[in-house]
Order: sequence, then C-alpha cells, then structure tokens
Amino acid sequence: MKTRILVAALACLAVGCADPGPARDHVAALFELDPRAFHGAPATAAQRELGERLFTTRLGEAACSDCHRLGDHGQDGRSHVRNTPALADVSRQLVLGWDGGEGDLGQMVARELRDRCRVEDAQAVAALTAFLDGWRTRGRWDRYVEGDDGALSGAERHGLATFIEVGCAACHAGRTLGGRSRHKLGAAAPFATVDTGLHAVTGRDADRYFFKAPMLRLAARTGPWLHDGSVSDLREVVRLMARHELGREVSDAQVDAIVLFLQAAADVDERTG
Repeated sequence: MKTRILVAALACLAVGCADPGPARDHVAALFELDPRAFHGAPATAAQRELGERLFTTRLGEAACSDCHRLGDHGQDGRSHVRNTPALADVSRQLVLGWDGGEGDLGQMVARELRDRCRVEDAQAVAALTAFLDGWRTRGRWDRYVEGDDGALSGAERHGLATFIEVGCAACHAGRTLGGRSRHKLGAAAPFATVDTGLHAVTGRDADRYFFKAPMLRLAARTGPWLHDGSVSDLREVVRLMARHELGREVSDAQVDAIVLFLQAAADVDERTG
C-alpha cells in the first residue's frame, strides 16, 4: 500500500503537481467545526491527573487501558464485540460510541464504568472525563484548515480535493473528519453485518444499521477498520465505503489520493491530560 501511494505522489510531482486544493471558503464550510472543549464542569489539574491514574488502574473488573492503550491513540487494534475506538480527540466529537447512542462524554464514561467494570463512582467519572477531555491531537491538518497552505503537500491537497469530490465529506466533515453524525451502513448498497447498530439500543426498526460516521482524523493510524474491525486494509475501506455508502466505484488513483490525504491528517502529536 505504501509503495502504491508513494508512486502516485511521485508521479504527481513529476508532472508539476501543485494542486492548490479546494477553495478556502469550501474548506472553512466543511472542516472548521471543532468542538474544542467538552461542555461539562471545568476540570482542575488535580482531576486530570487523577483521571490519568484511574485510566490505567483496575476499577472493579477491568482497567480502561486494557483495551484503550496509552500511546496508541487509545485503541488496541482488536474487536471486543465491536472494534475498539480510539479515545484521542473523543471530546471533539459530537456523537459517541459506534452506534452514536451517546452525545455526552460524562454519560459515556459512566456507562462504560458501569457496564464493563461494574463500578458506579461519581468521582471516578468526573476524573476520567476530565482526562479524556484533555486527550487531544494536533498536526498538519489543523494548520492547513487554519490557513497554512504549506502544511499539506500538493499531492495531499489533491487527496483532500478527491475526498470531497468523491463525497466522503458528506459524512466525514469537521476538523475531526467525522464523529458528528449517524448514518445507515449500506445506504447505497446493502452491507452484510449481524450488528444492527443503534437499533440494538433503541429497539426502533428505523434505527436498524445506523452507526456513527467515525472520526477519520486518526484513521491511518488506528486500523483495523469498521465497527467490527473486519477490514485490515485502509484502501479497501475507502472502496467499500464509496460503494456501499455513496454508490460509487472509485479508481485506484482516487483511492491512493484519499489514503494519502488520510495519512497526512493522521500526522499528529498526541498529548494526554
């Protein structure tokens, strides 16, 4: 995969590719949205420090870090009924959980502690929420959206333009490239899965196969992909989603361009606390 993308990038450069990328007003409209703070009670430094300690401490039956590894953007590359989601930048997303059934970070933490650790502790919930709120990343993609055209190469800007042209940004918008809405898996062509998504939470037939459009900001670093972790090739994920969500068959060149952009978006510094 890396060789194909490198060849595509070099070919682009060889013909003098200086793609300016999409228009600045288009970038602003699609990608400026960035909820930078969880809208809960202001956290103290002591709360964040306690939250980081609790994150790696066994609480009841488990520790958060058993599945959400520090240093790996808070994921372990495995499926535990559902694919372990990354927790870096979780507080910047508008809907939470694979089924998008949560919209409040504190409520999500409380539910996970209750269901997975068998623990109900308000202090632990507050501390862990404060810690997750501070688990942010920043990289070249942020600088580009904020106006630095040089933060992405011409080939990467071309990848962004392809991402928009193919239709990916219809679901994966905002600074996080997703994580802000729910959509039906298989909207354009049926997608085989035994997981019924939000329907499993609400019981409503209208919610069958609805899942959160996941954040793609870190996608190039957080495989395998999809709610069940069933795809281990990022290029194949791009093809599948174009086919099943958009009803499009994308070319090798389009796939390579999109993956190159996603790799650029995932070129970040990670910080916790």
